[in-house]
Amino acid sequence: MRGADRPLTSWLLPTLLYVVLLGALGVTGKLALRNLVWQELLLWTALAYTICAVAFLVLGNGVKLELDTWWAVASAAIVPAALVVLYVALGNGEASKIIPISAAYPAVTLLLAALFLDEAVTALKLAGLALVLVGVVLLTVAE
Repeated sequence: MRGADRPLTSWLLPTLLYVVLLGALGVTGKLALRNLVWQELLLWTALAYTICAVAFLVLGNGVKLELDTWWAVASAAIVPAALVVLYVALGNGEASKIIPISAAYPAVTLLLAALFLDEAVTALKLAGLALVLVGVVLLTVAE
């Protein structure tokens, strides 16, 4: 069953949890960077990923090499790269400005989903994107 065919309850709760966790990451990362450098923070993140990976392997979730494995590799490379630039930004600026700006990523997702996933770019999606961008601007310039 594809994502669009699944009931709302199967994806909404994990999505909301992701929002909460990602929102908390801006604060916990900024707090950690008071006394650590971003490289140390990335090492702690890598340790957490290693623990998760070992647990998955112990539980029998092995690695499969299939056609789409390369997309998994690309995704795996994007995560630490994104964290590095986020930690660098948080080390140099205000979390209350950096995190709202980072919340503009739906613009990138919308474009890439249209290009690679053949998802439609509708007027309603563009209107929602405009609201996100207006929200980012308002949160960023608010004092």
